Amino acid sequence: MNVTLKIAGMHCNGCSSNLEKMLNKRDGVISAKVSLEAAAAEVEYDEARVGLDGLREVVENCGFDVVEG
Repeated sequence: MNVTLKIAGMHCNGCSSNLEKMLNKRDGVISAKVSLEAAAAEVEYDEARVGLDGLREVVENCGFDVVEG
């Protein structure tokens, strides 16, 4: 499954790099690419192992917010 999450609160390349690293460490995530410029994370994941709530939890634990809509 692929999803693009809009992310609020990233201010620098360090922010996006850290979030990308933490998403890629999450069990069930196949790949994650975070773009500071687009304020978004493109995530490919295994629905059987992690859901959107799990991805949102990683984002929030890194100090950012997922923008709905």
